[in-house]
Order: sequence, then structure tokens, then C-alpha cells
Amino acid sequence: MAALLPVKNIPSIVAISMASFLSAVAAEAPDPLEILQENCVRCHTPAKRKGDLLMDSRESLVKGGDTGAAIVSGKSGESYLIETLFPDHDSHMPPKGQLEPPEIAALEEWIDAGAPWDEAKWKLLNEPKIADVKLSAIPTNYLPVLALALSPDGKWLAAGRANAVDVYEIVPNEDPKKIPTFELRKSLTGHLDLVQSLAFSNDGKRLASGGFRKMILWKSADWSQEKIVENKDPFRGRITALAFSKDGKSVIAADSLPAQVGKIHSVDVASGKVKTVVDSAHDDSIFDLEFNPDGSQFASASADKLVIIRNAKTFKPTITLEGHTGYVIATAFGPEGKRIATAGDDEAIKVWEVKTGKQVSSFSTKSSGPVNGLAWTIDPGKTKSKADEKDEKKKEAINTDRIVAINQLGKPGTFTDLVEHEGEQRSTGAREKAHISAEEPLTVMAYDKSSLMLFSGTESGRIFIWDKDGKRVQQLEPPMMEVANKNKEEEKK
Repeated sequence: MAALLPVKNIPSIVAISMASFLSAVAAEAPDPLEILQENCVRCHTPAKRKGDLLMDSRESLVKGGDTGAAIVSGKSGESYLIETLFPDHDSHMPPKGQLEPPEIAALEEWIDAGAPWDEAKWKLLNEPKIADVKLSAIPTNYLPVLALALSPDGKWLAAGRANAVDVYEIVPNEDPKKIPTFELRKSLTGHLDLVQSLAFSNDGKRLASGGFRKMILWKSADWSQEKIVENKDPFRGRITALAFSKDGKSVIAADSLPAQVGKIHSVDVASGKVKTVVDSAHDDSIFDLEFNPDGSQFASASADKLVIIRNAKTFKPTITLEGHTGYVIATAFGPEGKRIATAGDDEAIKVWEVKTGKQVSSFSTKSSGPVNGLAWTIDPGKTKSKADEKDEKKKEAINTDRIVAINQLGKPGTFTDLVEHEGEQRSTGAREKAHISAEEPLTVMAYDKSSLMLFSGTESGRIFIWDKDGKRVQQLEPPMMEVANKNKEEEKK
């Protein structure tokens, strides 16, 4: 039988238990900075800045946005941030959730105490969550084409197929009216994970490939590895987009952690050194990077529904394009660089003025489905007609724009006769000519602006090719499927 405790010890035990209880409650009390980071920051970054409110410091909250100060130090009852947290407020925050009473109380107490700001803790809270990852082998029958790149001279087609880069030589046909042949010359290995991105330099001498925490530079002269850039520092996720600078001395790389951050690094081609030039370019994965024709600016498209155009030297934003209701997957600058087309998950293709950020056109394909690729060039026939036209008014009316798009339903389309309009309304802003369907979802595209040939990859590993008229003229099977098909043919014989 357990010994009974002396009565005189009971008060001290109760006191100790109460102290432990209060200490536990205090330890579990919601942290104000954690509440702000988890519920508010995503909509109030430099990229989004909803309501013109930036939430990256105490000073930003005091300064506020369109509605004035977000917090009034020492006065939670007069702070707009607290008002918006209650369910019946017209501008209720967070928009798709409701903070718990203890969380609201914690924010009130924090503001009443002067809103103390721990900069080191805030920075730590906003750091991406990095995990050690051990890559396993990719199944041999899983061969998706997630990246395509065409060399500037039209000689090489590179395809990121599973974790290899298959390089095809495009051999012109003796008869110019017939399509070229596509000879697989090399399968480049070096990535353990899926190849997510590819880009040729403007002189065609180098190819960059991106995968999980790794970028490889290849020499097109013999397809040997020139440099391997890898590590989780500074690369944190998958290299989901690549683009060479105009002079070819550097490559900008999109480093994506889904639902966390999209970073932009600059890789020096000569040394292989990596510099993080935009630590938080987007609040989600970056799907596309593209330089404008003169190389002075580049655009990044993201799952955060934004396209941001930046100065290529300073990496500072020049304009943010906001209007898509889903992931933005593809961008394409107009030939003159004054306009840009964007498209993605919401199935809309939008055209914007680069200088002002004004949306001037919006249209969709005849077949629904997320748009996974865009290219913008000029229509050769209409360009000739415009050059031959003597009447200035008629000449001005001839539109030479030609935008090509692919979607997940496997039906590419060519858009001409773009119509500009005011406002955000969806319009019949272009005339579409549908291509013959691939009859399977399309993942990524490359486009030859000289021959007007379109190349598109698929989840199955196939690459489909269309001519300038939208006729499907070739289908490239994955190497192992080609071998299997040849074996079947031989068995039949």
C-alpha cells in the first residue's frame, strides 16, 4: 500500500502543479509572428501585395496599404488587421479560413504590447522547408517528356525524357517540300530525377538541362558534359525552367519548391558559380522563364497565378501581370518585344502591353484544357501582303501576329488576326486554326520560327511534330519503344 502524503505537503504540490500547468499553457500559446506567416504572408509579398499591403516587417504593417495602417501600435481595438479577422467583416481575412479565438487574442495582445518584431525569427519562419531527399530509380516504363528545346539553327531537337536528354539531329530532306528526318544521335545521362527544363544558348554551342537540385551544361559539338552544378545549397528544389542570357555568359534558373517558393539563380557559364539573384521571386513553383527579343528583360510565370517581368541586369521587377485565375504555365514575348502572351491552368490566353501591364486581349482555344505551351512569331504570308500593300490604311490593318499554343487535351492551335480590346472581358480576340489532334495529352512544346514546325512532348514519351499547316507529320517514339516495335515487326516476318 502506498504511503499517505503528509497534509502539510499538499499546498506545495498544488502550487508546483499549477505552475507547471500555467507554464505549459504559456508554451502552447499561439505565436503572433507564426500566425501572420502561416495565414497572411502569401497574399502580401512584394509579388502579390494584395490591397497594396506588404507584410515583411513591423514598419510595413504600421504603414499599411489601401485602407491605411494595418496595425496601430498599442491599440489592437483600432487596428484594421484585427477588425478583418472576425467572420462578419466585409473584407474578412484570411479569405478562405477563420482564425481560432486564441489566435486572434494572441494578435491583440501582441499589438497592445507594441507589436515587438523579431527579425531573426521572422526570417527563419519564411525560410523554405528543406528536407534531405534520397532519390530512387525511375521505373523503366515511365518516360514522360517534360522538356523540349530546339537549337537556334534548327539542327538539334533536345528532349528531356524521364531522367535522360535525348538529342535528335534534324536532317533536311533533299526535296524541300518534304519534312526532314529525325535521327537520335545521343542519350545524355547525368540526372537521377526527371529532367524538368532545357535551354539552348543563342549561338547553339551549349545546352543546359535542369532536374532535382542539379543543372548540367553540355557542349553541342560532341555532347560532352561541360559543367555540373548541384547541391541543395543554393538549389533547394527542382530546376523547373532555364534561359540563357542574350550574350550566353549566364543562365537564369528557376528553383521551385511547390506551395513554398520559387527562387531565381544566375549561373555563370565560365565558372559554374551560382548566385541567387531573387530569393523569393514567386510564392510557388515557376513554370517558365523567357527573355524578350533584345535580352533586356525576362518574364517568369508561376503557380501563384502571376507573371513578373524583370530587368535582366538588376533583376528588379518592372511590371507584374495579374489576371489569370489558375497556374500560369507559359509565356511568349511578341516579336517586337512590346507585348507578351501568357497562358495556363485557366485555359485562357492573355495578351498584355509590357510597358504598362495593361491586358489588351484574352481568348481561349476551341478545345478546353490547360494551355501548356506558347510561341509567338509573325505570319509569313501576311507579312508579305503587308509589305506589298500600297494603301497605308489597308497596310496598317493587316495583322501579322501568329501565336501557337498546345493544351493538355492534345489539340494545338494557331491564332492569327489578334483583336485588341479594352477591359477584362473574354473576347473572340483571335482567329484559330486547329491542328490535327495528337489524341493524347501534350506536356511541353518547342517551335521553329523559320519552318513553322511545332514539336510537342507527351506523358507517354512520344514526341509529335506538326508542319506549318497544322498537319501531324511525324511521331518520335521513345528509344526503347522503337526497339520493341522493330522486334514485333521482325517477329511478324
